[in-house]
Amino acid sequence: MATQIYKYSRVYDWGRYYFDLCARTQFSKVTIRGRENIPTDGEIIYAPNHVAAMMDPMVTLLVNGHSPVGFGARSDIFANPIAAWALHFVRVLPLARERNGLKEVAKNYETFDDIIDCLRHGMPFCMFAEGTHRAERGLLPLKKGVFRIAKMASEELGKHVYVVPISSDYEYFFRPMGRICVTVGEAIDVGEYFRTHSEEPEANIYKDLLNMLSTRIKANLDVLPPRPCLDGSNAMGNKALRKIAAVLSIPVFIVCAILCAPIWLIAEHFIYRLEDKAFSHTVYFAVRLLFPVLWPFHSVMAYLWNRYRELF
Repeated sequence: MATQIYKYSRVYDWGRYYFDLCARTQFSKVTIRGRENIPTDGEIIYAPNHVAAMMDPMVTLLVNGHSPVGFGARSDIFANPIAAWALHFVRVLPLARERNGLKEVAKNYETFDDIIDCLRHGMPFCMFAEGTHRAERGLLPLKKGVFRIAKMASEELGKHVYVVPISSDYEYFFRPMGRICVTVGEAIDVGEYFRTHSEEPEANIYKDLLNMLSTRIKANLDVLPPRPCLDGSNAMGNKALRKIAAVLSIPVFIVCAILCAPIWLIAEHFIYRLEDKAFSHTVYFAVRLLFPVLWPFHSVMAYLWNRYRELF
């Protein structure tokens, strides 16, 4: 039975304003570049890099404005019926990996139909082509699933289906209030590429497409400029002034730390116990959702803490 996650939901629509605001205010600066590279003459499959677990989908939503986006996630987290309902509500579909076994992988074909149905109704879908996440610079080898689905969709819908690379460049992987630059790269018209390379073996076409996608994502990683206190361009006197200003700001830091203690104490409690530290941003995001009135104090505290680490 189709999940029809593309259907309009007023609760989802209203909730997005709150979630998007929480995502934006978790960073000291959010820069989104290249929106003009999103095609308007076909359907869209976003293909971002994957370095910050569930924070990456929130960042991808910012790229798409207020419009909804469907997502794929590993199928084992859908085992709990309540979790499955919640994930479907926020427009997430299960995708099994080879490690889940052939029986589970076979269920992907049902999900492929749901993804194509999303595209048919004009809702972009997002797939993380690395198949897993890693909180490090660079890119893991990509899986061809994103291009298989794009090819199937193009053939079934008779429309252009584009794979759009997205590069999310985080200043900090494990703490909030850093900068992030999200860049939309040049789109790949998958159906057109298969048509113009029809004489080549299909395996070679997929290999070329994966190389193309990898190159376009990597081209916009590590683009954040260094902060003035770290780039070596400032005179020693200027750096000394920054240190003096930092010392004078300590009372403000202490007051804000006390006022936003529920956020950082709860978040750090869970992060300390995490085996996968790539979820650090996700934990802070989830905790901040519970305490919106404390966001200003937490933002100031986290920002100052980052500056102290850099200066001293």
